[in-house]
Amino acid sequence: MLSISVASFLQHVYSFYKHKKIFECHSDIPNNSSLETHFLAHDIIIFDFGLMHRVLGTNECVANYLDGGYMRFAWTIEQSTALFISLVALMFFKKPLWLYWPGLLMQSSYTLGLSVLTMATAPKILEALGGVIDFELALIFSVYSMGFAMNWLFTFVLWHYYWHRERKLLAERGIFPPPEFV
Repeated sequence: MLSISVASFLQHVYSFYKHKKIFECHSDIPNNSSLETHFLAHDIIIFDFGLMHRVLGTNECVANYLDGGYMRFAWTIEQSTALFISLVALMFFKKPLWLYWPGLLMQSSYTLGLSVLTMATAPKILEALGGVIDFELALIFSVYSMGFAMNWLFTFVLWHYYWHRERKLLAERGIFPPPEFV
Protein backbone atom coordinates (compact mmCIF):
# COMPACT_ATOMS: atom_id res chain seq x y z
CA MET A 1 0.00 0.00 0.00
CA LEU A 2 2.98 2.28 0.48
CA SER A 3 3.75 2.06 -3.23
CA ILE A 4 0.12 2.91 -4.07
CA SER A 5 0.12 6.03 -1.87
CA VAL A 6 3.54 7.15 -3.15
CA ALA A 7 2.40 6.70 -6.78
CA SER A 8 -0.72 8.73 -5.97
CA PHE A 9 1.41 11.46 -4.42
CA LEU A 10 3.58 11.48 -7.55
CA GLN A 11 0.44 12.09 -9.61
CA HIS A 12 0.02 15.37 -7.69
CA VAL A 13 3.68 16.30 -8.14
CA TYR A 14 3.51 15.63 -11.88
CA SER A 15 0.17 17.42 -12.24
CA PHE A 16 1.47 20.50 -10.47
CA TYR A 17 4.71 20.46 -12.46
CA LYS A 18 3.02 19.95 -15.83
CA HIS A 19 -0.32 21.77 -15.44
CA LYS A 20 0.09 24.01 -12.36
CA LYS A 21 -2.99 22.32 -10.84
CA ILE A 22 -3.11 20.17 -7.73
CA PHE A 23 -4.71 17.25 -9.59
CA GLU A 24 -5.40 17.55 -13.31
CA CYS A 25 -7.36 14.34 -13.70
CA HIS A 26 -9.68 13.76 -16.64
CA SER A 27 -10.99 10.23 -16.97
CA ASP A 28 -12.68 10.73 -20.33
CA ILE A 29 -9.60 10.01 -22.45
CA PRO A 30 -9.22 7.90 -25.59
CA ASN A 31 -7.44 4.55 -25.27
CA ASN A 32 -4.59 5.67 -27.52
CA SER A 33 -3.61 8.59 -25.26
CA SER A 34 -0.02 9.14 -24.18
CA LEU A 35 1.44 7.54 -21.05
CA GLU A 36 1.47 10.88 -19.21
CA THR A 37 -2.23 11.38 -19.99
CA HIS A 38 -3.01 7.89 -18.70
CA PHE A 39 -0.93 8.53 -15.56
CA LEU A 40 -3.11 11.51 -14.64
CA ALA A 41 -6.39 10.01 -15.88
CA HIS A 42 -6.54 7.26 -13.30
CA ASP A 43 -7.08 7.67 -9.57
CA ILE A 44 -4.49 5.21 -8.30
CA ILE A 45 -5.26 5.62 -4.59
CA ILE A 46 -8.79 4.24 -5.03
CA PHE A 47 -7.84 1.72 -7.75
CA ASP A 48 -9.98 3.60 -10.27
CA PHE A 49 -8.65 2.96 -13.75
CA GLY A 50 -11.83 4.05 -15.50
CA LEU A 51 -14.51 2.29 -13.45
CA MET A 52 -16.08 5.46 -12.02
CA HIS A 53 -16.13 7.08 -15.46
CA ARG A 54 -17.77 3.98 -16.87
CA VAL A 55 -20.43 3.41 -14.20
CA LEU A 56 -21.05 6.96 -12.93
CA GLY A 57 -20.36 8.89 -16.11
CA THR A 58 -17.84 11.19 -14.41
CA ASN A 59 -15.38 13.12 -16.54
CA GLU A 60 -12.87 13.72 -13.77
CA CYS A 61 -11.53 11.69 -10.87
CA VAL A 62 -13.77 11.43 -7.82
CA ALA A 63 -11.39 13.60 -5.77
CA ASN A 64 -11.85 16.51 -8.17
CA TYR A 65 -15.60 16.46 -7.64
CA LEU A 66 -15.15 16.57 -3.88
CA ASP A 67 -12.61 19.37 -3.38
CA GLY A 68 -10.42 19.61 -6.45
CA GLY A 69 -7.96 17.02 -5.14
CA TYR A 70 -6.56 18.98 -2.19
CA MET A 71 -7.65 16.46 0.47
CA ARG A 72 -6.37 13.62 -1.72
CA PHE A 73 -3.01 15.40 -1.89
CA ALA A 74 -2.83 15.75 1.90
CA TRP A 75 -4.00 12.16 2.33
CA THR A 76 -1.25 10.75 0.10
CA ILE A 77 1.42 12.60 2.10
CA GLU A 78 -0.02 11.50 5.44
CA GLN A 79 -0.59 7.88 4.44
CA SER A 80 2.83 7.54 2.81
CA THR A 81 4.52 8.99 5.89
CA ALA A 82 2.54 6.83 8.32
CA LEU A 83 3.19 3.63 6.37
CA PHE A 84 6.88 4.51 6.00
CA ILE A 85 7.17 4.97 9.77
CA SER A 86 5.45 1.61 10.26
CA LEU A 87 7.82 -0.02 7.78
CA VAL A 88 10.88 1.41 9.55
CA ALA A 89 9.48 0.30 12.91
CA LEU A 90 8.79 -3.15 11.50
CA MET A 91 12.33 -3.56 10.20
CA PHE A 92 14.39 -1.88 12.92
CA PHE A 93 12.42 -1.30 16.14
CA LYS A 94 10.50 -4.14 17.76
CA LYS A 95 9.68 -2.51 21.10
CA PRO A 96 8.00 0.88 20.57
CA LEU A 97 4.59 -0.32 19.42
CA TRP A 98 3.26 3.23 19.29
CA LEU A 99 5.26 3.68 16.06
CA TYR A 100 2.68 1.44 14.38
CA TRP A 101 -0.25 3.62 15.45
CA PRO A 102 -0.10 6.22 12.63
CA GLY A 103 0.05 3.46 10.01
CA LEU A 104 -2.77 1.53 11.66
CA LEU A 105 -4.95 4.65 11.86
CA MET A 106 -4.32 5.75 8.28
CA GLN A 107 -4.64 2.25 6.82
CA SER A 108 -7.87 1.56 8.72
CA SER A 109 -9.32 4.91 7.63
CA TYR A 110 -8.28 4.22 4.05
CA THR A 111 -9.97 0.81 4.13
CA LEU A 112 -13.17 2.25 5.56
CA GLY A 113 -13.12 5.06 2.99
CA LEU A 114 -12.83 2.56 0.15
CA SER A 115 -15.71 0.61 1.69
CA VAL A 116 -17.90 3.71 1.81
CA LEU A 117 -17.02 4.53 -1.81
CA THR A 118 -17.87 0.97 -2.82
CA MET A 119 -21.20 1.04 -0.99
CA ALA A 120 -22.06 4.44 -2.48
CA THR A 121 -21.33 3.27 -6.02
CA ALA A 122 -22.63 -0.30 -5.61
CA PRO A 123 -26.02 0.34 -7.27
CA LYS A 124 -24.38 1.78 -10.40
CA ILE A 125 -21.67 -0.90 -10.43
CA LEU A 126 -24.28 -3.66 -10.13
CA GLU A 127 -26.35 -2.01 -12.86
CA ALA A 128 -23.30 -1.97 -15.14
CA LEU A 129 -22.47 -5.59 -14.31
CA GLY A 130 -26.09 -6.59 -14.94
CA GLY A 131 -25.83 -5.48 -18.55
CA VAL A 132 -23.42 -6.44 -21.27
CA ILE A 133 -19.96 -6.94 -19.80
CA ASP A 134 -17.17 -6.29 -22.25
CA PHE A 135 -13.46 -6.92 -21.65
CA GLU A 136 -12.75 -3.33 -20.56
CA LEU A 137 -15.47 -3.35 -17.88
CA ALA A 138 -14.37 -6.78 -16.65
CA LEU A 139 -10.77 -5.61 -16.45
CA ILE A 140 -11.36 -2.31 -14.62
CA PHE A 141 -13.85 -3.96 -12.25
CA SER A 142 -11.34 -6.75 -11.55
CA VAL A 143 -8.57 -4.25 -10.82
CA TYR A 144 -10.84 -2.29 -8.47
CA SER A 145 -12.03 -5.47 -6.74
CA MET A 146 -8.50 -6.84 -6.34
CA GLY A 147 -7.25 -3.52 -4.99
CA PHE A 148 -10.17 -3.37 -2.57
CA ALA A 149 -9.59 -6.96 -1.40
CA MET A 150 -5.81 -6.59 -1.09
CA ASN A 151 -6.30 -3.39 0.88
CA TRP A 152 -8.56 -5.20 3.36
CA LEU A 153 -6.10 -8.10 3.57
CA PHE A 154 -3.19 -5.74 4.21
CA THR A 155 -5.14 -3.98 6.97
CA PHE A 156 -6.08 -7.34 8.49
CA VAL A 157 -2.44 -8.52 8.48
CA LEU A 158 -1.17 -5.18 9.83
CA TRP A 159 -3.57 -5.24 12.77
CA HIS A 160 -2.86 -8.88 13.58
CA TYR A 161 0.87 -8.31 13.45
CA TYR A 162 0.46 -5.36 15.81
CA TRP A 163 -1.62 -7.48 18.23
CA HIS A 164 0.98 -10.25 18.01
CA ARG A 165 3.83 -7.83 18.86
CA GLU A 166 1.76 -6.30 21.65
CA ARG A 167 1.05 -9.71 23.18
CA LYS A 168 4.74 -10.70 23.00
CA LEU A 169 5.83 -7.42 24.55
CA LEU A 170 3.36 -7.81 27.40
CA ALA A 171 4.46 -11.42 27.93
CA GLU A 172 8.09 -10.28 28.17
CA ARG A 173 7.05 -7.90 30.94
CA GLY A 174 5.08 -10.63 32.67
CA ILE A 175 1.84 -8.69 32.35
CA PHE A 176 0.00 -10.96 29.99
CA PRO A 177 0.69 -14.65 29.44
CA PRO A 178 1.46 -15.75 25.89
CA PRO A 179 -1.23 -17.83 24.20
CA GLU A 180 -1.09 -21.58 24.67
CA PHE A 181 -2.08 -23.77 21.77
CA VAL A 182 -3.16 -27.34 22.36
